[in-house]
Amino acid sequence: MENNSMKNILIPIDFSKYSERAAKEAVRIFTDSEHFNFVYVLPLYYADIWDFADVDRMDKVRKDSEEKMVNFIKSLKIPDNIKIDHAIIDGDPARNIIELANSGKFDLVVMGHRGHSVAEDFIIGSVAMKVISKSKIPVMVIK
Repeated sequence: MENNSMKNILIPIDFSKYSERAAKEAVRIFTDSEHFNFVYVLPLYYADIWDFADVDRMDKVRKDSEEKMVNFIKSLKIPDNIKIDHAIIDGDPARNIIELANSGKFDLVVMGHRGHSVAEDFIIGSVAMKVISKSKIPVMVIK
C-alpha cells in the first residue's frame, strides 16, 4: 500500500484505546495524505432512546462527544497541510462506517481492531470484522 495513493482517509473513533491508537498510527504513517475524516457513531442504544430520553440529556451526550472529538484531534498534532473533518452521527457503527467507506469519498479506512466491548477474548471486534468484509476500499486494522 503506497502512502501517496491514500489521500483521503476515514478514521472511525469510538474513544477506546484501540481506536485512539489507530488514529495515532494513521497520522504517523500517512504524512502525505490530503484529508483525514474522523467519525464517531453514537451507538444504536443512544439512537434508540432519542424518543424516550430527555432532550437536554441527549443534547449533552452529543455535545460531550463533539468536545471529546475536537480535543482528541487536537492532541494528534496533525500537520497543517492535511485537511481535517469530523462528524458525530447516530446509528449502527458497522453499517455507518461501511456506508462511508463505500461512498467513493475515501481511499482507506484506518481503525482499531476492537472497540468498547464486553467480549475481550475475541481477536478482532465485530465492527472491524464487518467493515473488513463489506468495505470496497482497503481497511487497515491497527492492533
